[in-house]
Amino acid sequence: MLLSKELKNWRSKPTYKQQGQIHWFVWLLENPNSPISLTGAVDLYNHDIIHILLNRGMEVKDEAMVIGFTMGNSQSTSSWVRWLFEFCAKYLYPEGYAFDDETLLEFERGYAYGYTRPKRNIHLAQFDEKKTVATLRKEWGIKLINI
Repeated sequence: MLLSKELKNWRSKPTYKQQGQIHWFVWLLENPNSPISLTGAVDLYNHDIIHILLNRGMEVKDEAMVIGFTMGNSQSTSSWVRWLFEFCAKYLYPEGYAFDDETLLEFERGYAYGYTRPKRNIHLAQFDEKKTVATLRKEWGIKLINI
């Protein structure tokens, strides 16, 4: 299916959050327009596409996988940034966003998977909505088996 159609379907889900619905503290760390965003920060458009490419939903564990993948795939993410994000996600994020131990494991799985992809810096990608999701997965080395 074309990425444009998948995006339309993704954004029409009742649990989809528009930019203005995202908690301000989460925005500070995860949005590239924030003055204190962490490495691998991605705009909402690319974040949505990464959800689609990884075939993940909108639960906190899915967010953890997507954020982990994005940070791990960034060539500039260091171990201290990873630690800082995990600390904030577990102890400072508000209810509905906070990671528990199980969710942190999903983040770690996503981080490792993103780190091992041959193509890097998905957070900076300019996606062609006329391509199929399968084509984009192939370009980024994303396989849906066991992620």
